[in-house]
Amino acid sequence: MRAMLGSICFLAVSAWAQESVVATDRTLHLQSDIEGLHVSIDDKPRGITTQGGILKLGIKEDVGTGGFGFHKLVVYKEINATHEYYAEREFKYKPYDPIRISKDTLQPRLKRALLAKQNGLLQSVQLKHRLASKMATDERFIYVLSQSRSKVYSTQKREPSDAEYLEIYDKKTLALVHEMLLNAQDLDSFDRDILLHQGYLYVASKNGKVLFWETKKLLTEAPKELATSAKELNHLRGFGAYLFRFGKGGIVEIYHHNVHVKSLDTKKQRFKGYETLEDKRFDRIFDVLYTDNTLFVANDLGEVQVYALGSSPKESSFITTLRDTNVQDAYDVLALALYDKQTLAVGTDRHGLVLYDTKTLHALASLPNIPKNRVYRIRVWNDTVLLTQELDSPHLYRYDLKRKKITHDFQGEANEVMDFEISDEKLYTLDDGHVYVWNVNPKEEGE
Repeated sequence: MRAMLGSICFLAVSAWAQESVVATDRTLHLQSDIEGLHVSIDDKPRGITTQGGILKLGIKEDVGTGGFGFHKLVVYKEINATHEYYAEREFKYKPYDPIRISKDTLQPRLKRALLAKQNGLLQSVQLKHRLASKMATDERFIYVLSQSRSKVYSTQKREPSDAEYLEIYDKKTLALVHEMLLNAQDLDSFDRDILLHQGYLYVASKNGKVLFWETKKLLTEAPKELATSAKELNHLRGFGAYLFRFGKGGIVEIYHHNVHVKSLDTKKQRFKGYETLEDKRFDRIFDVLYTDNTLFVANDLGEVQVYALGSSPKESSFITTLRDTNVQDAYDVLALALYDKQTLAVGTDRHGLVLYDTKTLHALASLPNIPKNRVYRIRVWNDTVLLTQELDSPHLYRYDLKRKKITHDFQGEANEVMDFEISDEKLYTLDDGHVYVWNVNPKEEGE
């Protein structure tokens, strides 16, 4: 039942039928077979549908409240206490294509709050600032990297100024404990990161700074800053005494106890045949993983490069590249995680979830039943992988590694999953305005 409800929600949002009529330059024609749908454009009510009738909706402004300036159309009707009609669509380019809504393409869905509760939602909190990108948790707090924006298209998320903040919430009560201004001249980008590691909290911003605090002194002392000149390495991972910083340019910076010790230029190790690719990109590193003196680096060429760091990062050397030699195009390797001590889980775009042995460096399997064969972010928990597929998707799947199938979808009130963490048998998810707390181990249907 949970999977079916998820499909209904997807159809309601995406399956719109177009008519052959061409609309005028600034008029959107909307025809509905469903009577009583409340229609709004850019957060403003515009009318109610009649069965078979056509609404002619004039659009005065060139820029709307949807993403990237698209106008945002929303239709809604409450059916009963548990179900509703709901769909939304963004449009921009004139002349606007007419839209027809039928009972086949817009079906009743379970209300989001009920769907979330059914899927294991325990509680949630609205953030102080309605744009957020990253989060971290420890035994006491939830740390959220958020932003205020003065020129976003959504009127609900618009604030007087542009800035970047650290919001800290009590893990038990979800009460806001502290708000810290990080940058009053913040750039409009989600290309940033937050990391808790070995008693420190790190924040990497678009402006190139990496700030860090001792977590015990976070509320009382000013942050320190990593000494670095790189400006576009805005992602962080920590393993043992090492901190890795990466992003664009094929560069991985390595820090030991917060002191920079080495930079790896992974462009020097591009695979043989790179020059024959039609898409000769090599710019972004998406993830790194370090285990047993071995560093794995995931990039946008469809490969994971492997390096030996030895007892000192200065002694690092290239070992090999993990790559499907049967694939001749470049694609993104988006996420890495360690499973069962020596199994490397590799999440890719269009090529699913692949496992490698970290000792032999041999491919073990390509796991089946991954929707769209896309894995954007992963966390390993017991014998399962929690995975998301993209930022604008409401789905966070629980994949059983032994049964090789998805056993749960943690969807509900959120439109997207920006980040997630597992702690104390609970799952914490972040959309652009809320933190949600879930039971990470809900019962499956029939249990």
